[in-house]
Amino acid sequence: MGNDKETKSKLIESAKKEFMEKGYMKASLRDICKNAGVTTGAMYFVFKDKDDLFAAVVGEPLNKLKNIIESHMSEELGIIDKYEPGVKYNLQDDKEAAIQTVKILFRYKDEYELLITKSQGSSFENVIDDIADMLNNHYCKLFRAMKGYASKRQMTKEDKFIVHWMAHDQVDLFVHLLTHCKNEKDALAQLSGMLNYLIGGWFAVIGNHYLV
Repeated sequence: MGNDKETKSKLIESAKKEFMEKGYMKASLRDICKNAGVTTGAMYFVFKDKDDLFAAVVGEPLNKLKNIIESHMSEELGIIDKYEPGVKYNLQDDKEAAIQTVKILFRYKDEYELLITKSQGSSFENVIDDIADMLNNHYCKLFRAMKGYASKRQMTKEDKFIVHWMAHDQVDLFVHLLTHCKNEKDALAQLSGMLNYLIGGWFAVIGNHYLV
């Protein structure tokens, strides 16, 4: 068991370097095994294929990010569900979730850059769109709740269009921070102004009566 664990660790470390250098498509399993000091047969005993190995490199960081997003979405819907007219919406939770997101992105900067720029051909190649879709589904619920739509009233085509755009815009914000800032400190320094833009746009569409 100990040898299997050591083999797995060596393969993941070697694979990360290979994927970072060449991207998923051009990465060589033979080179990964060679640099890990592991036979190809031993690699297939631990991982099913190259995609499974890529998942071992990026899977945990991606799940940590999704947990932050899902936790905040749950809290957000809970707050809106208890919202009373005349009470201003507190933005502190949104800002804290954004800070947590930046910190996790830079804690696993290499892995997220792999997902964003070098995952083509893998089962993770649509990860940006997948996260945007997750946010879009959430924001549609939030939009309906904050607009006070009755349960039977449908969002208009225009409503859906702008909410979809805002979901992608939020993902782009964090991708931009990750790919254009040198470190977490620089990203956090930029975050406030970018959040003001994002949140201001949302409340301009929803209605400023919610805003602190």
